[in-house]
Amino acid sequence: MNRWMRWSLGVGGLLAGMVALALVLGLPSPRGEARTGALWLAGSPTRRIEARVSYAAADGYRPYETLRSERPAPPPPAPLQELARLEEAGDAHGIAAAYLLRGASERAAAWLERAGASPDVDSDRAVLALGRGQPTEALALLERVLRQHPRHARALWNRALVMRALDLPALEAESFEAVAALGEPGWADEARARAQALRTQLRTAQERWQRLRDECDPFVVGTGSLPLEYVRQWPGFLRLCLYDAIRAAPTAERLEALWPMAETLDTHFGGTGMRDALRWAEARDFRQRAPLAALYVHVFRKQPIPGGLPAYLARLRRAGEQDILMGTLVLTRAVLENLEEYRELVARTKDPWFLLLEDDERARSAIDKGALQEAERVLLAALERCAAQPMYYRCALLEKQLAHLYREMHRPAEGFHHALEARRQLQAENAAGPEPWFLLELGQLARFRDQPSLARAYLNEALARVPEDCQVQQFVHANNAAIFHGELAFSEARRELDLVRKCPGLLASVGIQVLADLARQRPAPGDAAWLAETMEALRRPGAMEPGALLVVSQHEARFTLERDRAAGEALLRRVISEAARLPKWNADARKAKAYAYTALLLAAGRAGEHEAALALFGEELGGALPSRCVLGVTVDDERTLVLARGPEGGLLGRYDASRTSPLGREAQGLVPEDVVAALRGCERVAVVARPPLHGRAGLLPPDVAWSFFTPKPERSRAPALPTRHLVIADVQAPPQFQLPQLGTWGKAPAGSLLLSGAQATPGRVLEEMARATEIEAHVHGVINLAVSDASFLVLSPEPGGRYALTANEVGERRLEGAPLVILAACRAAHTAPTLHEPFSLPGAFIQAGARTVLAATVDIPDTEAGAFFDAVRERIRSGQPAANALRDVRVRWLQDNPSSWVRSVLVFD
Repeated sequence: MNRWMRWSLGVGGLLAGMVALALVLGLPSPRGEARTGALWLAGSPTRRIEARVSYAAADGYRPYETLRSERPAPPPPAPLQELARLEEAGDAHGIAAAYLLRGASERAAAWLERAGASPDVDSDRAVLALGRGQPTEALALLERVLRQHPRHARALWNRALVMRALDLPALEAESFEAVAALGEPGWADEARARAQALRTQLRTAQERWQRLRDECDPFVVGTGSLPLEYVRQWPGFLRLCLYDAIRAAPTAERLEALWPMAETLDTHFGGTGMRDALRWAEARDFRQRAPLAALYVHVFRKQPIPGGLPAYLARLRRAGEQDILMGTLVLTRAVLENLEEYRELVARTKDPWFLLLEDDERARSAIDKGALQEAERVLLAALERCAAQPMYYRCALLEKQLAHLYREMHRPAEGFHHALEARRQLQAENAAGPEPWFLLELGQLARFRDQPSLARAYLNEALARVPEDCQVQQFVHANNAAIFHGELAFSEARRELDLVRKCPGLLASVGIQVLADLARQRPAPGDAAWLAETMEALRRPGAMEPGALLVVSQHEARFTLERDRAAGEALLRRVISEAARLPKWNADARKAKAYAYTALLLAAGRAGEHEAALALFGEELGGALPSRCVLGVTVDDERTLVLARGPEGGLLGRYDASRTSPLGREAQGLVPEDVVAALRGCERVAVVARPPLHGRAGLLPPDVAWSFFTPKPERSRAPALPTRHLVIADVQAPPQFQLPQLGTWGKAPAGSLLLSGAQATPGRVLEEMARATEIEAHVHGVINLAVSDASFLVLSPEPGGRYALTANEVGERRLEGAPLVILAACRAAHTAPTLHEPFSLPGAFIQAGARTVLAATVDIPDTEAGAFFDAVRERIRSGQPAANALRDVRVRWLQDNPSSWVRSVLVFD
């Protein structure tokens, strides 16, 4: 606890003493002090913070003035008598507001913790989160307030500031306009002025971009010009225009006029790419080039080519007009079917712009063939060249392509990072026109990462930028429907899905998903016809990749299941069968299979067919479950199915469809008491918890020995290795994390290898793990969605800066020693919010070959970790099963501290 926090929590006695002193000495009364407004800085001509405090007395309007000095004058201290009066009245929120007004966020935070729960307090907690650089957390708090009170003025104002932090100016303007409409003195005028400035900026940027695009056409065909000063603002787009102008130039004289632009662009980007392109074109014979250049204008304007595209391509090849041929292949989307030819043409130019474009097309080709790892390798290599020679417009498209690829590979944390970088590079190019499409990618990735408020913000910003675009409308409303459905807000999901129908066209995959779920919760008369029309189109040859088609097919099967169980189950079985024939790397096939089993399980559970349902748990895992002492649990939206076979072999099942809010991170209370009672006679319980329950604490009480039953990969049995204990400790965490140094690890036991200090790098740890029979990590565990969707271990940085050991990296290894793994790191069991397969560090270690993993879902006190895990490990070494060893040590620790962190230590085996 830092010293300010200690001061804040201990201020009560001091304040009470000050009140008593005031009474004895006859000092001015607290009420008189309040009338001066000193507590709320009412005498100040301006306000110190931009946000609005939701404590009514503290929300008097004063203009906001940014302090420009390096050391601004501190605000007057809060009057102690007034603070004492508020504390005596139990008004923790008022004290917090006084500190918020003075920018004393840590003191305000301490009092807000004591202020209870209310919309006003949540709004002020959002102010704190925003000040700490956590706009996503702030947005979630404010959404909760505004859902209850849509006209909450302070929350609307603070939401505008959050939108600015997220760089979403259209939604920022909307929030300020909502404040202005409330007509509050002072606040309304400032909000209106801010909104008008934002609208002007947005409109100006869009108009300038559209004007640039309009001016490009006459420039290309030689009837207009582009000012050289445009290069500084839109260099990438102008490069595209110049390439097209060179291809469309009918004479050498026209090419001569393009030299100033070429030289200016080469100066900006470095190199000689544009001048080389001009020199090459100038050397051609215009008696044969001019007619082909004239036809290229049709290609550029996306008009039908006289004689047809194949004939035009053949003429270009015979004439050797390689630059026009390259441009035609790109603009007519014919590169993939002529990829080798295109690669040869690019190699001749040696132009870095076209080398990057070739990488983009090679990646698309690899994706079409299902070689996702190859596509990733190509794109990462291309982005290294971008880092060496930035070409923002071109490189932004590569970043977006990689973000989309990672979404397909179900690696949304990495995808989100690259989508943000794509947007940054696009903004560096001042490309206002394409930005909404980049925002849509960010919104979808945020949805995949279970960040509903952030996802809605990105999606709605895109729609606010281009409200008349039907394609954007459909995309946004379908994804918003999925987000609301995930929050179990079924009426809102139905409303959003119905908005999709306002534009003609077919449902996207996410829309089909929501339609299938709403068949159970909010059906509508035209849904069946809408789905049938969509599926007919999607099943046409080439319309969808096989894995993606399986995903929508299982949605269709679930929709059918609600109307005709036998027909729906037959379709689900077909999906499972077809998914098994696709490669294991196909994430869509894995999703389709998992979702199909979810539907089959819950249909059996709803019908009371408990034996059939438990058999489905085992079937999905690919083998028989234990015949005794097994618990199967699955959830889907509002539904839960729990099955338990006790020590005598009897089967108990419970199906429930009454949940009204999403599951939390912990799972206490999910398993009914009578089911828990049926398992108490078990020596230990194998828990089959399907995503998203896998890796959640609290499924069974702490005095029950239980572990997550995790399927292990099929591998040839390796010879037993000699005992080798690997310890990772005393890590030198990167300074940017500001993590406290963990306690120094003592001398490692005989036969152990201790990796510590500068040696404890990710590369070295991965290398040494391969043949270890025990692995023990006493390091910091961190949840940072910018790095990984699951938690990761913070190790000592390597020369290149790499410091994180992630689930992806661990899962790709083979642990030949089948080790016991103890992750004595905070939140190491944190599992990504996926619904088709568990993704976590423990799961990755099991996948890599570990026999057992111990990890916690919460923070671990450094002073207690060693003693607790040592005790558990020694029991396991003596031959006790890990679940029993953990239970016995945990029960003993809980006798001294019933709320101890040890409740949240889990076993995976």
